[in-house]
Amino acid sequence: MTHPNENKKNNFSFRAFISVLATLAFIAISITGTILFITPPGRIAYWTNWKFWSLTKDQWSNLHIWFCLIFLITALLHIYLNIKPLLNYFKSRATRKFTFRIEWLAALILCGVIFVGTLAYKPPFSSLINWDSAFKESWGESTGQAPIPHAEKYSLQEIAEKTGGDLDKMLANLKTKNITPEPLDITLKELGKKLNMQPSELYNIAVGNRAKPGGMGHGGGMGHGRKTIKAFCQDENLEVQTALKNLKDAGIEAAPDQVIRDIAQENGMIPPEVIDLLRK
Repeated sequence: MTHPNENKKNNFSFRAFISVLATLAFIAISITGTILFITPPGRIAYWTNWKFWSLTKDQWSNLHIWFCLIFLITALLHIYLNIKPLLNYFKSRATRKFTFRIEWLAALILCGVIFVGTLAYKPPFSSLINWDSAFKESWGESTGQAPIPHAEKYSLQEIAEKTGGDLDKMLANLKTKNITPEPLDITLKELGKKLNMQPSELYNIAVGNRAKPGGMGHGGGMGHGRKTIKAFCQDENLEVQTALKNLKDAGIEAAPDQVIRDIAQENGMIPPEVIDLLRK
């Protein structure tokens, strides 16, 4: 005998569908967001063909965008379907009339503090951001930096021109590994795809495996943004006072213990621009 409610139970529930979809989307953006939080900067990810669980940084980013959109839509639909229970949070528990609730004020204040603290770049909010930046930059210390920003987008010929390298020697070194860039203007990224190699591997072979980890090439700034002026000058054998004077001549007031990234942010610049001034 068929139970009277059996057909009802088998009917598709839009409310249940939205709730489950919102939950799955939330789980997805939590995972993709966490992974993107710890991924290396693009210049390192693309240079080393970085992957996590066989997915590239761009693929994780694309997944994150789509699941964020799904979560936003389902969250709005969830609010619409549950508007009555939600409105009850605005009502007095005793009179059931709309009234002031301390919970809403507390939530509003907390969001306001996070909003202002983050924009003001003050601890503890800045601490999390600084930790994230430091963690991302640490990838470069273990994997090695590109000779110029986004070197994977350039051919060996262009890299040699920009860094003052010996193109003939680079080609000869590659030839010892039976690698011939054809055509000559093929980018390291394209050549790496053809050979199933990382752009950084190809470059290291081309320069005879003498690429200096953390090296930058002229005009760079990769990996130095989180250093103080004093630490940067020590690494570069520069006089601190001369570097500070260079900044001052450009209208930038700074102290030896200030972080280069912070100076750039305060003056509407990017770290490589500040570094170029320090080296001037």
